[in-house]
Amino acid sequence: MSAITVRKIRFPFDALPPLDGSDEELGSLLPVLGLSLTMPYLEPYLIRTMNAALREITDTALAEDVRRFAQQEGHHYRNHAVFNATLRARFDGATAGRLQAIEAELEDDYQRFTRDRSLRFNVAYAEGFEAMTCAGALAAAAHGAFDPGSGVPGGELWSWHMAEEIEHRTVAFGVFEHLVGSYPYRIIAGVRAQWHYLSYVARFAGEMSRALGRTPSRPRSAMHREVIRRYFRTWSPWYDPATIEVPPSVPALLARYTAAAEHVRS
Repeated sequence: MSAITVRKIRFPFDALPPLDGSDEELGSLLPVLGLSLTMPYLEPYLIRTMNAALREITDTALAEDVRRFAQQEGHHYRNHAVFNATLRARFDGATAGRLQAIEAELEDDYQRFTRDRSLRFNVAYAEGFEAMTCAGALAAAAHGAFDPGSGVPGGELWSWHMAEEIEHRTVAFGVFEHLVGSYPYRIIAGVRAQWHYLSYVARFAGEMSRALGRTPSRPRSAMHREVIRRYFRTWSPWYDPATIEVPPSVPALLARYTAAAEHVRS
């Protein structure tokens, strides 16, 4: 039986609050909003990659986890697409158009990766992304950054999404190890994938900061230092997300969203 629960949830998104915090607060917030703008393109790419991998997977338990991973990601990106429409509406038409042009470039990249790159590359990209975001989600959970009521725009969306990122943290790594299993390739391809992904997040954040006429500062909080520490641990030859200790707040969040879901596959 899989330990991954699929929760279908639809969040209502009101207008974004004013983006008028301090430069450091904005330096934390805009990348989070940039992350959201990537999701309707990144997560369908991950789903396509995992569906392709399923044809090669011989481990039945891993195959079931892959199916549930894809279902979770499908619910994630549909909520982010709704949230992103609210986000773009916060800006003028010219800025919204520039954000959508970057989105189109990102979608083109991911369609090209699916069409032209090897399954080995795409599985490594998926693992690199999941390792990086799991590190961030674990640090955020440890510091309560995405707890309900935390003040992050779309906060309920983020606390649900990040809790499920932690819940399915073993899947992309398990697929990579099952189909590829090369530590040097995991690091080389994974870091390239992370650079590709984060360059788009930075472009989205930069476009929003220019529209706001602000110059956000680099976050220097304890949580951001922990994100970096956890991220570099993913480079270890002994890295295994199954052995990571999960912050005690995460099971409670998962139970909260299981209870709130309109449909649950446990």
